[in-house]
Amino acid sequence: MRQPWSSVRMAGLALDVPAQLAPSEEHGIESGAATLEGAGMRLTVDASPFADPLTRYADKPGYEHWQEAVASQSADFVVFEEEGTRTVAVAIPGRATAVVHQPADGERDVALQILRSIRTDEGESHV
Repeated sequence: MRQPWSSVRMAGLALDVPAQLAPSEEHGIESGAATLEGAGMRLTVDASPFADPLTRYADKPGYEHWQEAVASQSADFVVFEEEGTRTVAVAIPGRATAVVHQPADGERDVALQILRSIRTDEGESHV
């Protein structure tokens, strides 16, 4: 059975996330970053000028890179695994970087669904 999802607004973007993800107590130095955690996943969205462009991971195990449209812009996706954790991330140039960390045996499609849902319209809740 599919878990319920909700629409949230974080770091100036709206996106859909599994309902069990909740705001983290951790806050970055930059005010443009926000983190949600739950169900073994951690989602961080960084809309600061210092957001990671995802260009330095090509040597990581299982590295994949591709481009597709997110929020009506061309975005760079990367996936890699390290020490039992899968990282699935997207960088929207000049806008934000969003990263999902999940167990290596977690559902990759869930992480991709979260990242592909990013949009610049208004969400129903604010994180």
